[in-house]
Amino acid sequence: MIIGSKLYYFDSVESTNEYAKTLTKDAPEGAVILVDEQTGGRGRFGKQWYSPKGGIWMSVILHPPDPSLIAIIAGIAVCKALHMNGVLPGIKWPNDIVLNGKKIGGILTEIIDKIVILGIGVNLNIREFPDELEATASSVFLETKKHLEKKMVFDTLCKQLDDCYIMLKQNKVTDLLTEWRHYTILLGQQVVIEMPDKELSGKVLDISRDGALIVMRSDGKIMRVVAGVCHLRKK
Repeated sequence: MIIGSKLYYFDSVESTNEYAKTLTKDAPEGAVILVDEQTGGRGRFGKQWYSPKGGIWMSVILHPPDPSLIAIIAGIAVCKALHMNGVLPGIKWPNDIVLNGKKIGGILTEIIDKIVILGIGVNLNIREFPDELEATASSVFLETKKHLEKKMVFDTLCKQLDDCYIMLKQNKVTDLLTEWRHYTILLGQQVVIEMPDKELSGKVLDISRDGALIVMRSDGKIMRVVAGVCHLRKK
């Protein structure tokens, strides 16, 4: 296995991604940083990621031929790992893992000198959230009343991520995107996507080989969206 070739485990760090950045010159590909809690966990756009004990907080050091699909394969791996433990989450492009309409996991990729730091957070057995997060965030336990054993889920996640990463290195992109389509909650849905300079509304048609979301606007024009914050349009 590539993923988990070396494991760095700590009770607590500020951020697993930040710690991983200190190891890029020395750690082998696939090295994993795993902690019980983060005191300064981050999501996309520098947003704080609530990461107390009870979740899976990890980062992986990768040397991919193309970093554009790393978030895609991570989403697949998280969903498959949870599915194998009796939980049925979905993927909301580009990096959210959702269950019953609430976010239970997230993915953060950062590139340092062609090395990818892949951060994964899964709200596994967390029993409560700060007031400001209750409307949007949840955990596997709160949504299913199942307490999943952390090591078992972590081991399964590493194996699924390893399988997906090997497929990526073998250029089996078609197979990976078929897996993504199986788990995404977006295909055929009306969405609103917030981008830095504009907002786009439309129907999600597919995903491209480089991870862009393919959206059809109301005027029939087909758009490729490579980055943004995606929301399901309220009916």
